[in-house]
Amino acid sequence: MKIIPILAFSSLLIFASCNQKTMNTSDTHTQRLVGGWQTTEVTPDVENAVNFVLGQMNTASKLDEIVQVKTQVVNGLNYDIDFKLENGEIWNVMVYRDLKGNFTMTKTAQLKK
Repeated sequence: MKIIPILAFSSLLIFASCNQKTMNTSDTHTQRLVGGWQTTEVTPDVENAVNFVLGQMNTASKLDEIVQVKTQVVNGLNYDIDFKLENGEIWNVMVYRDLKGNFTMTKTAQLKK
């Protein structure tokens, strides 16, 4: 009769230790958050977003390079873009692209310090 409780307790210990090990392993992996910002490469869509912004800005200076891009998947796509103009100024802007491909500035371009 004492064997059954001992076996049950031993089984519970084995199960609990296996489950704990699995949890610790999954904690060590980096996981992307749904809706989180991700650093991404410059794509034609990013270039189109910057060209849209430059069309809205009052500047004679042309684009030199796109420095950094982060994206966030929403009901469409948010872009957080740092870009450099030929005059050396680096700007940051946030642009939303809807599912139809239309761009809207959600944060006006700001000169970075």
